[in-house]
Order: sequence, then C-alpha cells, then structure tokens
Amino acid sequence: MADLERSETKKEDIQTDTLDANKGEAYNDHVTAFAGLSRIQAMRKFWRACLFCFITAFGVIMDGYQTSLPGSVLANAGFIKQFGTIVNPTTGKISVNAKYISMWSGLAYLCQFIGNWLGGFISDRFGRRFTLYALTVVFIGGVITEIVARNYRDWLAAKMLMGLGQGLIQQGVLTYISEIAPTQLRGALMSTYGWSYALGQLFVSIALNALNKTDPTNYLKAIYSEFVFLGLWIIALPFLPETPWYYARKEDEVNAKKVMSRIYKGVEGYDTEREYNAMLLEIQEEKEKSHSNSQVALKDIFMGPHLRRSFASVFALVMQNWSGSPIIFNYTTYFLQQAGLPEPFQASVIIYCILIFSLMVSFYGIERLGRRTLILTGGLACTVFNVAIAGLGFAKKSDATDSATLAFICLWVFMYAFGFAGTGWTCAAEIATPRLRAKTTAFAASTNAISGAIFNSTVPLMISATSRNWGVKTLFMFAILGGFGTVINFFMLPETKGRTFAEMDEMYDLKIAPRKMKSHVTSLEQSGLKNH
Repeated sequence: MADLERSETKKEDIQTDTLDANKGEAYNDHVTAFAGLSRIQAMRKFWRACLFCFITAFGVIMDGYQTSLPGSVLANAGFIKQFGTIVNPTTGKISVNAKYISMWSGLAYLCQFIGNWLGGFISDRFGRRFTLYALTVVFIGGVITEIVARNYRDWLAAKMLMGLGQGLIQQGVLTYISEIAPTQLRGALMSTYGWSYALGQLFVSIALNALNKTDPTNYLKAIYSEFVFLGLWIIALPFLPETPWYYARKEDEVNAKKVMSRIYKGVEGYDTEREYNAMLLEIQEEKEKSHSNSQVALKDIFMGPHLRRSFASVFALVMQNWSGSPIIFNYTTYFLQQAGLPEPFQASVIIYCILIFSLMVSFYGIERLGRRTLILTGGLACTVFNVAIAGLGFAKKSDATDSATLAFICLWVFMYAFGFAGTGWTCAAEIATPRLRAKTTAFAASTNAISGAIFNSTVPLMISATSRNWGVKTLFMFAILGGFGTVINFFMLPETKGRTFAEMDEMYDLKIAPRKMKSHVTSLEQSGLKNH
C-alpha cells in the first residue's frame, strides 16, 4: 500500500515540462519519452522487446503445427487404417466415419472457446507468463494422447486438448505481445500471429508430404514430429519475462520496474521512473474507460445508428467463414483427397506457400487500397472461384480436371488471404464507436465463432464420400453464402481507411450511405484541419 501511495505522489508532483531528448520538445512526464520514434527507430532502440515478441510468436508456429496436423493427417493411409470404420462395398476401401470427423472438429472448437475464457482468467490471476506455461502443459498432454490413441474416443480426447491449447495460446500470446511490444510496433508485431500460424500449417503440409513419400502407413511419425516444435518452445519459454503491465496492474512497483530494467536494458535515455509513471497513468485511464464501458448495456449496440455499425462489423468478419475457409483450410489435405487429386499432401504445400505470400501482399493492400475494397474484391473473387471449383465436380475425372481444380483452389487461397486475412478483424474494431467498441467487437466475434462452429461440424459430413458425397460440390453452398455476404457488404460496409473515430461518428449520425462514406467530406476536412 505504501508503494501505491508513493506512486500516486509521484504522479501528482511530477514536473510537466521535461525536455524530450528524442524530439527536442516539451513533454509531460506522464507521457513516454519515446512517443515520437518512428517504427524503424523503435525497432532499433527496443530490439530486445521485439526479440521477446518474436520468441512468443514461435509458440504460434507450434500452435499452427499442433492444431493443424490432426485435421490434415485424416488423409494419411496409416491413420485411415487405424481409425477407419467404414468399408466401401464396391471398392472394399476403408475410410474414416464422417460423423467422427464432425464430432472431433465440433468439440475441439468448443474447447477452444473454453480455452479463450480460461486463458483470460489465468492471465489476470496468475500472470501472462503463467498462461504460456499452462498452454504448454495442455499441448504436451494433447500430443501424448494422440500417440496412445487407438480409437475415435481417444482421438476425440486429443482433439479436445488441442482445442483447449489453441484457445489458451490465442489469448495468452496476443495479450503478451500487446504488453511487451513498443507502441509504434504493436500492430505489426501482433500481426505476426497470422503469419506464424500459417507457417506452422505449411510445416504440417511439408511433413505429411514427406511422410506420404517415405512411410505412408506410419502416421505416428507425424505425431512424433510435434515434439520438435514443442521442445524448441519449452527451451525458449524460461527466457521470456513477465510483462511489466501485469505487475503494474497488480500495484507491484518493485517487480514491474525490475522487469522493465530487463526488457529495456541498455536503451539510451530510458528512465524507468518516468516510463513507469506513464504506465500508471495509462492504466488509470484504462480503468476509467472500463468503468464507463460497464455502464453500457449490450442493447445499446442495436440502438439508432449503432445497429448499422454492429451488423457492418459482423458481415465484414463472417465473410471469412462464408467464403469457404472451413473447407479449404481446416480440412486441406482431406478436402483435396475427396476432390480426387492424386497428390493431396503435395498440393497442400503449394496452397500454404501461396497463403503466406498473399498475407505479405495484403499488409500492403489494406492501407493502400482500403478495407472495403479488399473485402468486396475478395468476396467477389472467392465466389467466382467457388463456382468454378464446384463446377469441376461434375466434369469427368482426368489430369486436366485435377490441374484445373488445384489452380482454382490456389487462386481462391490467394484472394482469400488478400481480401479477408486481417481485414475483417480490422473493420470490426474500426467501424464501432469507441464507447461501444468492446461490446460490438465481442458481438461480431461471437457471431463469427458460432458460424465457424456450425460449418466445422457440418462440412465433414458434406464432403465425405461415405456421407453426403458432395465433395467439391459443397463449394456451391459457400458460393451462395459468399455472394450474399458480398452484396450485403456492398451496401453496409464503410471505408474506414484514413478516417478518425469522430469522422465515423459524424457520417453515421448524418445517415450517409456506407458506400458513399469514402468520398464524403466531413466537417473536419471542411475546416482544413485534415487533408486526405
């Protein structure tokens, strides 16, 4: 308590006109002395903090590998031999029951939700670092369960553990990076989550492709390979410090400053006292906003102009599922096998290489072309490619048909990553008014999650040759959904690029049509205080 009183006294008595060495301007000591740094300058000065973020992102590569492998190994001959229960009366071939695949996916998704909520509790109660240790234990349990699994019930337990681990890592890693990363680099470093996860998926495709060529009946070799990423993560984990924000929120000044000294060791001009005071002020403002948000009812996001904003956020985000991603990404190799491609594992490697390249392009496009342009372009393109791929399901099987199917899938992947990769989440956060942002984004995320859970449970039943046997024709359904979503977004989705929150509030209050907001001249622009 005495430490807290001293901190409060420092905040009240601190001088307000300290010269900032980085900019040569007068700054309030409540503000970080490094607010004026560019991204490049921040990266050079705070390279140690960036390094900790990159180490944490490696955990996401592990996550991408661990959680994607169980879905991709479904097409492995050894896995089918072990877990297959359906015998084709014509060919005599054994296959995995589509109902089992649906159950594995659905319950794994449920455990992911539990992991998200549990991760938040663990993180706030015991620390961000403790969450990273917790998810490591869960993943170890998941891998061991996969190794000993010999029937669909055992594999279900493994999938549920992996789902729980994924929920923990989503909450734990994003929170950790957001509190360690320099302010100027926070967005860029948090975006490494998507890159790292896609990289993990790529490694899965490479591993299964190699296994398919060398020892296709021994699926356990692929499971054992998970220990490679898990082992490297365990080695790196002890080097990661707790975040100073966690200690500051717990009013533990001693440990907060101790961690700050470690993370920012050797940074020229770094004043721990000043930076800690700036942190305390921001936490205080955060608490005030939190108190204000607690007075906001969920019904408020559906009142007046906020109703349009809420549903604009929802439809920007659900396009990720409506465009067909539950098929292409969650069951990549399995889907390619059902599509009849002779080398499904090899094709999956190509797909994930394209995904990573397109993600790189999208980071440029989102600021250059705008959010609305990317989502509408991606929606239209994915709809067309869905129709093309599904239409090939009626064609007679041949090498030309297989090549055309793979080509359209690759084009679909490129446009999906370019149009929806991070754009949907960006729009969900930018469309809402600041006062209602927390509840609006929660509503959009929950709607998207429900959509994902439904599709991940039903898709295996649709594409399986032992069930509905729609195969690639399933994409006709996603073509309809994607087309419908694109039309809705055309009328409901505004362009938020370069717009302040005040400008968005003004345009919605004036009932400007979302499709016309990009060209609308706001009062701020009319006053000459802002230029495009």
